[in-house]
Amino acid sequence: MHASSSLHATTCLKRCNYFNTHPPKCAWFSNARCRPKLRSSTEPQQDKPSDAPSTSQSSFAGEDKQLQISKEVIERLKFTVFGFDTFWVTSVENYKADGVVFKGNVRGKDPQISYQKLSARLKTELGDDYRLFMLDDAEGKPTVVVLPKDSANEGTISRLTEVWLAVLFAVLSVVTTANANGIPLFQFLVEPTLTEISAQDFADAAVPALAFWFILGAHEWGHQWAAKRSGVELFLPFIVPSGFGFLGAFGGITRIRGFAPCRSALLDVAATGPLVGTAAAGSIALLGFILSSAGLTDVTIDSPSFSDSFIMAVAAQAFLGEKLLQPEVQINSLLVAGWAGLVVNALNCIPAGELDGGRISLSIWGRRTYNTLGTATTIVLAATSLASSLSFYWLGLLLFLQRGPVLPCSEELSEPKDEGAVTVGIALLLLPLMVLAPFPTEILNALEEISQASF
Repeated sequence: MHASSSLHATTCLKRCNYFNTHPPKCAWFSNARCRPKLRSSTEPQQDKPSDAPSTSQSSFAGEDKQLQISKEVIERLKFTVFGFDTFWVTSVENYKADGVVFKGNVRGKDPQISYQKLSARLKTELGDDYRLFMLDDAEGKPTVVVLPKDSANEGTISRLTEVWLAVLFAVLSVVTTANANGIPLFQFLVEPTLTEISAQDFADAAVPALAFWFILGAHEWGHQWAAKRSGVELFLPFIVPSGFGFLGAFGGITRIRGFAPCRSALLDVAATGPLVGTAAAGSIALLGFILSSAGLTDVTIDSPSFSDSFIMAVAAQAFLGEKLLQPEVQINSLLVAGWAGLVVNALNCIPAGELDGGRISLSIWGRRTYNTLGTATTIVLAATSLASSLSFYWLGLLLFLQRGPVLPCSEELSEPKDEGAVTVGIALLLLPLMVLAPFPTEILNALEEISQASF
């Protein structure tokens, strides 16, 4: 979760708005013939597929154009990288400023295996000078994009910049967390002679503030843990300050350094953060409810506030019961911290931009669905922002810091194979509806009146 100009400089591919935003038009051609394929002495011979064209011609559409990669490199790619067992090329076109995109079809049942073969042959033939991506274009057809290595890695921020940005964001978030928990730290920094802060203020805020930051830490640790086991490298998280109501921060912007290898790895990294964070927030909220029902309270809130969240309203009714009939109810501050943590994790599971929810939707359903779902979500946020200040703030954060698109995976054609991970991802996408959607008290009251009238 991710000021703005520094973050968007992490890669040139983001500035290009990724491959699918302006895909090259197909240049399919007729009467194509098979081109011979050179094999190394150690590579086993592959049987030619029955649907392959004949081998009397070794060209494809667009090859005679002025391409941005030299003809020598195109020839080497054609004869030693692409083949019957990996990717059958039918056309080639320029891509952006210095790359080329190959159209065709994937050979074999598993695109990951084809990609691994292509990458190994590319490295053997051309070293580390070029990088390739196996992706769907805007029409859902497979392509292979080849870029010079320097172009693919352009824009990566330095380690020093990464560290000072992370520290700056963290310090600002500490200030907003203090304010959210009753310590006027921001006002003190602005007008120190006019603002009083007592030791009691820090004592009262310590437990809920530390609990909230524990939830933030659990979320970010989940990302790092999943990234390590999936072979993905992450930048340091940038904790975004909030200063909105009881939210001390909006959570962290966690950028991927480079590219995720595949959609399965992206799903693991994107989902594990909010999964661990939600578990931590839910546990703290549950403890807060238990303490509140036992009379161990230190905070007073308006009883109708619980109706702002469907899941919190249901839990409050179960634990607090008749206490909610009063205009105000006393609760434990851990309940507030857990509730805030649930809100932060739910916001990050909204399926749009580079939020965790956006990455999850791309991982499960692919980029075309991700784009459609992200557009619809942004429209809903814009509509609800007219009545909800939280939606307004989050819409601004999404548009200015997290609008995306998500960087491409190296191989983006294969779907996640772990059904359990997919189920968890879908459940997390439903979390915003459970936490952020209000409890329909008016509807329930109306139904209750109708039910009573019928008797």
